[in-house]
Amino acid sequence: MGKEMVKILVVDDEEGIRRQLTAILREEGYSAESAANGTEAIALMKKQYFDIVITDLMMPGIDGMELLRHIKKDYPNTVVVMITAHGSERIAVEAIKAGAYDYIPKPFSYAEEMLTVIERAVEHLRLKKESELFQQHLEEELAEARRIQQFLLPQQSPSIDGLDISIFSLPARQVGGDYHDFIELPAGELGIVVGDVAGKGMPAALLMASVQASLRAYAETSDSPKHIISQVNNLLYRYTESNKFVTLFYGVLNPQSRTLTYSNAGHNYPLIFRKNECVWLDSTGMPCGILENAQYDEARIKMNPGEIALFYTDGITEAMNSDEIMFGEQRLKNLVSKNSHLNLTDLVNSIRMELSRFVGDEPQFDDLTLVALKIK
Repeated sequence: MGKEMVKILVVDDEEGIRRQLTAILREEGYSAESAANGTEAIALMKKQYFDIVITDLMMPGIDGMELLRHIKKDYPNTVVVMITAHGSERIAVEAIKAGAYDYIPKPFSYAEEMLTVIERAVEHLRLKKESELFQQHLEEELAEARRIQQFLLPQQSPSIDGLDISIFSLPARQVGGDYHDFIELPAGELGIVVGDVAGKGMPAALLMASVQASLRAYAETSDSPKHIISQVNNLLYRYTESNKFVTLFYGVLNPQSRTLTYSNAGHNYPLIFRKNECVWLDSTGMPCGILENAQYDEARIKMNPGEIALFYTDGITEAMNSDEIMFGEQRLKNLVSKNSHLNLTDLVNSIRMELSRFVGDEPQFDDLTLVALKIK
């Protein structure tokens, strides 16, 4: 930012000081204007934007503190520097606490002292604008990554005879690390994937996309969930950093036989809701990417008409309210048991609404993903 581009407003009820400061600033190359009081300064600021305002603390009418509050409210990016008389340093400190950048003591013994403060203020402005541009660029990149991620994830539930499927997914940030997918396999079988990548934001989303692509490729060559998860595990172990890992559930559902064959790499246990009971699918292994050649179990369960399977990430059960109480597995179980008579879409909506009510205004720190499946 060239000095000629920096617009500075000097506000002081003493004409001699106004002239002195504006002359020094203009001689240094800055664009400088002046105002005799707070009211005049506010009127000038409505007509043009000022990067820096140098204002006296003690002025009749609208004093420096009141002008500071006005500027912080209406022109938050404008830097305010206070002019203080001898003995009013305490008030200057209060002004800094209220948002002023710095202060210049009277009398002005050396122009260099005042110019040093202004140079620091200009550098502060430059860094702030760079930060804003970087943040804007980052948000644009994240928005594009989010668009790509949404394209990669299923846009709707697959339509398969004998099955009803409903999804609820909400990332904590613009790009999340939760992952769900459906893979339509030969012989009418359906691959069901739910995962949670360590971390959040762009790195987690990129790793999630890599896991999705590799799992889909492996699913074309093998019908064994544990074999597919083993391959994903070794791929992540070899080609990602040691602190990057993924919890992953992969199951293959045969709609004709109503059997679910599955393997679990450290992910939350899915829930199966039956007529008179709720059971966990508690077969599990190491999260993918931690240990090379980790061993994974494979299990199979037969489901009957009317039964519901629930696959979810820990963002659901670990969501906290203002009392730092987690939503928890038991609350989720009770909610599904209570509303199991609803159609699946309404059931999932009831979970979403109860979760929102439970958390209230507390910030969402983790992604939320839930996939519900019902045998017709």
